[in-house]
Formats: sequence, structure tokens, C-alpha cells
Amino acid sequence: MILKTLQRRIVVVFVGLLLLVMGLIVGLVSGSNQRMVASEMARELAAGTRIFQRLVEQNQRQLETAATVLSGDFAFREAIATQDRATVHSVIRNHGLRIGAQEMIVISTDGQVIADTQSQLTESRAFQFEDLLTNAQASGKSSGFRQMKDGRLYQLVLVPILAPKLIAWVGMGFQVDDQWAKGLSEVIGLTVSVVRRQGAEVSVLASSLEAASRTVLAGALRGAPSGDSWVLAIGEDHFQTVQLPLGQDVSVVLQRSLEQAQAPYQRLQNVLLVVILGGVLLFAGGSVMLARRIVRPLDDLSVSARRIESGDYSQPMPAMPMDEIGQLALSFDHMRERVASREEKILRLAYEDALTGLANRTRFLEGLVQRLTRGHGAVIILNIDRFASINNALGNGVGDQLLIEIGTLLGQITPAPTLLARLWGDEFAFLLCGAGKEEAMAFTQSVLAILSRPVTLDGQRLDVGGSLGVALYPQDANDVTELLRSADQAMVLAKRRRTGFAFASGSGGQPVHEQLSLVGEMREALARQEFVLHYQPKLDMVTGKIVGAEALLRWQHPVRGLVSPIHFIPFAEQTGFIREITPWVLERVIAQAAQWGRDGLELVVSANLSALDMLSPNLVTQVRDWLELHRLAPAGLCLEITESALMDEPELALSHLTALFQLGVKLSIDDYGVGQASLGYVKTLPVHELKIDQSFVTAVAGSPKNAAIVRSTILLSHELGLTVTAEGAETPADLTWLAQNGCDVAQGYGIARPMPADALPGWIAMNEKCC
Repeated sequence: MILKTLQRRIVVVFVGLLLLVMGLIVGLVSGSNQRMVASEMARELAAGTRIFQRLVEQNQRQLETAATVLSGDFAFREAIATQDRATVHSVIRNHGLRIGAQEMIVISTDGQVIADTQSQLTESRAFQFEDLLTNAQASGKSSGFRQMKDGRLYQLVLVPILAPKLIAWVGMGFQVDDQWAKGLSEVIGLTVSVVRRQGAEVSVLASSLEAASRTVLAGALRGAPSGDSWVLAIGEDHFQTVQLPLGQDVSVVLQRSLEQAQAPYQRLQNVLLVVILGGVLLFAGGSVMLARRIVRPLDDLSVSARRIESGDYSQPMPAMPMDEIGQLALSFDHMRERVASREEKILRLAYEDALTGLANRTRFLEGLVQRLTRGHGAVIILNIDRFASINNALGNGVGDQLLIEIGTLLGQITPAPTLLARLWGDEFAFLLCGAGKEEAMAFTQSVLAILSRPVTLDGQRLDVGGSLGVALYPQDANDVTELLRSADQAMVLAKRRRTGFAFASGSGGQPVHEQLSLVGEMREALARQEFVLHYQPKLDMVTGKIVGAEALLRWQHPVRGLVSPIHFIPFAEQTGFIREITPWVLERVIAQAAQWGRDGLELVVSANLSALDMLSPNLVTQVRDWLELHRLAPAGLCLEITESALMDEPELALSHLTALFQLGVKLSIDDYGVGQASLGYVKTLPVHELKIDQSFVTAVAGSPKNAAIVRSTILLSHELGLTVTAEGAETPADLTWLAQNGCDVAQGYGIARPMPADALPGWIAMNEKCC
């Protein structure tokens, strides 16, 4: 976890590298110090040994010189010759004091001690060190280190006394004691100890060491290795040791303290460690500052990256020095700007209509979910009238410019809708949050008012209009999909009726799941022969006879029973499936009329054509073929066309209408009065009959306004040479009024309800008998 952050890793790497280098330096210095100490120790021991040997030789020469001087003294020789022991003793004592010799001794030629400054002789005794005397006799003099019987050690020399022959030997010696050892130690810089080894036992005779260290030295020397030099531990101290023989079992031990030799180097190494520690601390502090300088901009970059990840592109990168990280930050900021630009473009493409700049279908659906489901409101779908004709006639470029202009006009409506979108093609949608039916109706009037103004493009005036469908939430639907479908159905209804707008609540629609089920089942119903035709009689108001019948489609559903056409025909028209139903209806109507004719029942049978049927290129050919196939005279067939069926593509519809007229088929304008067509328009059409809509006919006897409309329509139609059929005659009073006012044909429940084809001949026969 300590290396989790970059800052810590930088500090650890930098300090670690420094520690590694400093460790190598300390190791090299320590190794060098050890080699230098070892070399210095060897040099000091060698020098000390040489100086020690020279000092010993110097003492020996001093003793020999002093003894030679004494041996040449005439009075001294005379005292020896006369055996004057007192004089001899006095002379050697005085001479020894002058040169600092602690031991002065005179020995006779036969090896007997004549005088000795260390003891008063009461009787002659033999000289203790015969080897020295023997060497002196052989070489004229001798010297060496010898331990007296009292345990004291001396450096002795023997010099002959000649007169002129040898008359005695004079011996002089410096006592080897602690003072002697300390004096030499001060001169040579080494610890000096004189030891005696007797078998495995070692005793210290003299030493410059403290008394406590002597015992330890004696014990350490017992197991000391053999060799020229070695390290000897005395307590907590360590000494580089050299042992030199002094004579017989006596040797001198010269030592140099390792701790003292290492002390200057240790102090230097300690200083180096302090410097290194200070350097490491200083470097660590600098590394932390450098790491912060490096990491802080990276942290800022990381924070900015997280903001960008969350979709916030608004904040630029903080200012940074123009080093490598600054260049990275600058590049990162450029990337942020480009990403923001691309995301803005993507969002615009995803939620904005590229042509008009309005919200698109996706944005509108999201707006519905976000806003409308939290309260109530209205969804309005607008379809531009006559746009297809304008687009086909003037080209796509003009069509696009028209959509742009319409989008601009719609954006100027006040009060503005909550959301305005172009769904596709010439279809727009409005969202009115918090709106009820009255507010929605007022808004539709504003839209229609805007669209009623002519649009001028490239100097050409274009008249457009619109059909709007209104669906209220939550009255008409409980979810967004169903709400849009309801509004779309209402728009289709408004377009068909030419009323400008329609509410979903007045469209007679079923629940969406039932609508989808019905649309999906229609094709199967056609294949299974579930569609049936019922016929409603038409009464000639002059003769009182049945002269015709209108074929009305019914769906004998296996589950729902007999389904009225108002529940499935609109969806068949929306989906285009009506183009498959209408040929089936026409063929069976022609076949039925021909059959009735062969049976002696002469009737003009009517069938309805939708707008899609009127635009079908096969319509005229199919009608002609079926008439010929079933041998029915064209006048025995009447095709009823609504006004709206002629409005989408009037030229093509008019050409088909003319062809059918020339074929001899009777043609009728259905539902007259509920659309926008006038008699002035109808007179230009090749039709035979005008069929007044039931909304004006029903209860016409009791409605003066309806009566005025129907009466004027009958009179004008007759003036134009058209037969008039009144649809929706429900009562005898209605029938009487129609007869009195010159109506040609009547149809409605007041005459008969629609009935199956096999029931119609019997009903007609029964009706004629009654009459």
C-alpha cells in the first residue's frame, strides 16, 4: 500500500537509489578504512619493533660503555686486586646511580660474586647466570635479559676488568619493570609487556598495561596462535600483537590497540554517516517536493479526466508551466475541446433533426418520459396536407425548404409548447405539459392559423394546411407508446374527415393491444373467409320499391363475434391492408349482383372505395375484368367514394374516376357534407349520385337547420343532374319528409338494417307484398 501513489513511488525510487549509492560509498569507505587501519597497524608495529630493538641495543651500549669506563678506573681495579670489598661496593653503587643502573655486580674470574648492589654479601656465592659468563669469556663481553632469584628481570651486560690481565668481571643492568615498559611504550607508541612462558604457564613480568589487563593478557597469551602478528582480545579491547624473544623464556609483547587505531577513521566514518544522513534527509525532502511538483499536475489531469468521464467538458485545464507535463496538459485540453465538440455533434445528431434543427423523434420520446409521466398534458401530432403533391411536383429541394420554413413557423407559436419535434417526413409533434382539452384545442387553432398563411419559396406561393391529432394524458393512454399511437390515430381521423383536428377520445379507437391484435389477425381472417358481406336496402322514394343495396363488410371473428367495420377498417387503411380487402369485396359484390340478376332481382349494388383504392393502378382493370367475368352490366355496380379519397392525389384519382365513368359504372360521392368539398367542386367530377351524410339526415324532420341543408342540397343536386341518396333515415317521419322534399333514394334503419345476402331477396319480396 505504501507504493500505491506515484508520488510515493518517485520518493521511494529516488531515496532508494541515493541510499544504494551512499551504502556503496559507506561500504567502500569502511573497507578502505579497514585496509588503511590494517596497513597502518602493520607499519606502526614494524616501526615500533625496530625502535624497541634499537632502544634495547642503545641501553645495552650504554651499559657496556659505563661498565668499560668503570673497568678502566685504577682505584677500582686496585680495590678489586686488594680484595677491598667495601671500596668495590661503594664504587659500583655510586657508578650505578650516575647512569641509572639498578643492578651493579662484580664477579671474580672463577665465577664468584665479589660485590652486588642489590644485596650485602656475607659470604661468596656463585654468579647466577653462568651462560652470560661463559659468553663473556668466549667473546670478551656478553649481554642479555635475566630474571633474578627474587623474580626481578634485568637487562645485564658483562665487561672484563683487565690489569692488564683479567682480574674480574663487572656487570651492570637496568631493571625491566613497569616503569621501564611504560617508558619504552611512550617512545615507540605501542603497549609493551614482558612475559615469561614456563610450559603452559605465562606470567607478566612488566607491562605498560593496567594491572587488571595484565591478568587477562596472561590468560589470552596461553591460547595465542603462532605467527608474526595476530589480534589479541583483552577484555573489550582488541590489540594487534607482535611477540619478540628477549632471552631464555622471556619475551616482549608489543601491541597496538585496534580501537585507538580505528578511532580517527571511525570519527571520519561517523562524520561521513552524519553527512550522508543529512544528505539523504535533504534529498528526501527535495524528492518529496519534486514528486509533488510532478504529481500535482498529474492529479489535476486525473481530476479533469474524471470530469470528462462523467460528461463534464466545461472546465478547462488549470494553467501549468510549459514543461513536458505542461505540454501534456495542453494536449489534454485540446483533446477535451475536441471530445466536447464531437460529443455535442453526436448529441445534436442523436437528438436534433438535421433538416429543421428541431428535436427529433428520439428527443421527443425522452421528453415524454421525463416530463409528461410526472403530471398531465397533451401530445399533438401534425401532418402537413398536400406536402406529397408539392414535393413530387416541385422536387425534394423545395420540399426540404418547405419543411424548414414550416419548422420555423411552428417555433413562433405562442404560447410555445413544452417541446416541438419533427418525427419524420412531414409529421411534427408537440408536447403540452399541464394542458387539458381546452388548452389543447386552443393550441391546435393556433397551429392551423399559422399553416393557413401561404408560404412563398423562390417566388412561388404554396398553400399548405395540416391535420392534427390530440391525445390527452392520462385520459387517452397510460404510457408513451400508446399515447403517441392514439394521437396518430386521431390525426388520421382528422385527415380523413378534413376537420383540421381530432381528439383521440372521439376517434372511436379500441385499446392499443386490441388494435394490434386485430391488425395482426386481418390477413389470417381473409385467408380463412372470416369476412362476410351484409347488404342494406335502398328505397326509391317515388316508386316505393327497393332499387339497390349497399354492401357493408363485417368480420365474423371466432372469439370476438361479429366485429363492426369501424373497429378494423381504419387500421386496415393505415397499414395498407385495405388494398387486399377491397378486391375481395368488389369481386364478391359483382358476383352477388350478377347472381341476383340471374335470379330476376334487378338491384344496383354499392361498394365503398378508400383513398388507397382510388390510387391503385389496377383498380379500373380489376373492375372491368370482374364485370366481364360475372357478366354483370356496369350500370349494376355503384362505387361510393368519399371526398377525402379524391384529395391526396387528385389528378390520379380523377383519371381513375373518369375511366370508371366511361366504363359505365355508377359513381357516388359518399358522406357528402362532412368534408370540405362544395357542390362547385362536385359538379366537375364524373359522378352520378350524391349521398348526403347521415349526420344531416337523421331526425331531419325535427331539425330546421338540417332540413334547410338537406333541402338545398337536393335542389342544387337536381339542378346539376345528380341523383340524391339520403343515408341515415331512421324514422317514418324522416322518410315522409324526404319524399315530400324530392329526395330520390333513402337508406337507413327506418327501411331495414343490413342483412346477409341470402336474406335480402326474401325481405324484398315480403316488403313488396306488404306494400
